[in-house]
Amino acid sequence: MGKDSGIVERVYSRGIFVGLRWLWDFTLGRSPVPLLYLFLAAAVLRGAWMAVRFISRKRPRTSASAWAKIKTGSLIAASWAGMLTFFFYALWGFNYDRIGVEKQLRLEAAPLDLEGIRSEAVWTARMLAETRGMIPGATREALGPAVLHPGLEAAVRSCLSGVLATAGYPVPGRARVRTLWPGGLMMRLSGTGVYLPWFGEGYVAGNLMPSEKPFVVAHEMVHAFGLTDEGGANFLGYLACESSGDPVIRYSGLLSYWSYVFAEFARGSRDEARELAKSLPGGVKADIRAAQENWDRYRGPLRAAARVFYEGYLKTQGVREGMKSYDRFVSFVAAWRRQGRGEE
Repeated sequence: MGKDSGIVERVYSRGIFVGLRWLWDFTLGRSPVPLLYLFLAAAVLRGAWMAVRFISRKRPRTSASAWAKIKTGSLIAASWAGMLTFFFYALWGFNYDRIGVEKQLRLEAAPLDLEGIRSEAVWTARMLAETRGMIPGATREALGPAVLHPGLEAAVRSCLSGVLATAGYPVPGRARVRTLWPGGLMMRLSGTGVYLPWFGEGYVAGNLMPSEKPFVVAHEMVHAFGLTDEGGANFLGYLACESSGDPVIRYSGLLSYWSYVFAEFARGSRDEARELAKSLPGGVKADIRAAQENWDRYRGPLRAAARVFYEGYLKTQGVREGMKSYDRFVSFVAAWRRQGRGEE
């Protein structure tokens, strides 16, 4: 069927997946404990039980050959891989072939020239300064956890539901995005969040800075509602943040957008980009610095390996741009604003 398939959109994304989302969210999704934790606990208990059985059982005088054991182990591994692949697609993965966000929203998105990037960077810098100034109690220091909405997940879900409904997407169930601990493990794997179809819920790294967390929750929740495109998830997550009445949530969306815009601006005009970054208010610069220092704590070989793996994974799902698909975020937001549909 391929990308932008109307059949997948109608039959699976707006039909089967919607039913699965409702069923999951009002059964297993009601669990107060992240389902990944329950699975890991069950796996540990089963492993311990099998180890006890292996140690305590009587050894037969004759045992299977090494070749027979290899064949048995290979068959078991293949059966598990097949089962995981089947449920990946059945529970979520077919959404990779649905109609893309760009077509659904009729966005006239295109790569920006240097003048376009400059305009986006200047606008974002201004909005960052204005929005951070609205956060109660904010100082020149990096934002602390006290600024986060106590019901952040529900607040983001409410905003995102409105954005998706306005865009013409179904909004089934109550998609969950939970905080994963230890958060450093995910960040060592170059991730801030992940959606796991087998558990029907998203997870964000527990070690994220408060200024980062609302946007990452929104991004993963977009995936939970069945939209797979990474640039599209960034874009819709940003719109959800932008629509919030909470300045911390709005600021988080803008700060993430700034990271993409600044990177593109620096590639085109490094000196101009640096001068603009220097002009940011002290508090904004403190948040950017704190996030970078936090990321630097988790550098290591796992991060590079994870990026290679995820690049390959995206391309096997038909995402030709691979990791660069995240960067379409900028052209989507710019097109949205250019068409008069965003905040000025």
